[in-house]
Amino acid sequence: MISAINTKVLISGAVILAAAALIIGATFAFFSDTETSTGNLFAAGAIDLKIDNESYITSSSGALVFSQSTSWSTTDLTTQRFFDFTDLKPGDIGEDTISIEVGSNDAWLCAATRITQDTDETCTDPESESTDPECSAPTPTPGAGELDSEVNFAFWKDDGDNVLESDEVQSIFLQGPISGLGEQGQIALVDGQGGPLGPSPVPGGSISYIGKAWCFGTPNATPVTQDGSGKLPNATNGPLVRGTGFACDGEGVNNAAQTDKVVGDIQFYAVQSRNNAGFDCDEGYTPSWEL
Repeated sequence: MISAINTKVLISGAVILAAAALIIGATFAFFSDTETSTGNLFAAGAIDLKIDNESYITSSSGALVFSQSTSWSTTDLTTQRFFDFTDLKPGDIGEDTISIEVGSNDAWLCAATRITQDTDETCTDPESESTDPECSAPTPTPGAGELDSEVNFAFWKDDGDNVLESDEVQSIFLQGPISGLGEQGQIALVDGQGGPLGPSPVPGGSISYIGKAWCFGTPNATPVTQDGSGKLPNATNGPLVRGTGFACDGEGVNNAAQTDKVVGDIQFYAVQSRNNAGFDCDEGYTPSWEL
């Protein structure tokens, strides 16, 4: 027979075990906090070089006119041509302004040119041996055309209005005949050593302008007064209104250049300037021409 005292002991023991179980299984509420950062990302920036061109040419009547075939809006270059003129006459003049956009990142800019074809297509009667020795043979000598030495260029930093203005003359950075352009190699528009576009990288999201005029003959700079306006809508201060800023004298061109043809390529290159302060176009850029 279990005594009353033993019964009380057993009951007390059961109560203690139940209390222990409750303590072991309990959840305690301590102060706490959680911070979570989601969607962490690394994304590469871009250098996206795009070019447009606004072009003017001497018409068959001798007037300066807009050239639709050699003008285009901002794009990646594919089949566009800065020059595509097939009936030049001594004294003809043209002017183009290239707009260069590098995308959202600051960049250095380089350029290069090359001549791919220089030919005297046919020998006309006026191209006598006295004026064009290469036409003394039954067929013209390959690579011996004279047009590349008679068409002269000038390139300068423009403000976008397609006109050489008085304060832009000192920014002319490349001039001479087409034959000389083919020997330029890498052209530093702006690199770690500076350049005609300025001492600092081209800012991302900005537009840089390069004016280029050409003359079939002897060019003479006749800069107009700076109007301070830059590029205006509908070219209201452009070359059709104020002239190109150049005059062209064709009297020194003889018949040797008749029917000659010159073909060439122009290339532009952009590279990031951040973490690339010492970039040099001569050393860091090698033109990659299509075959």
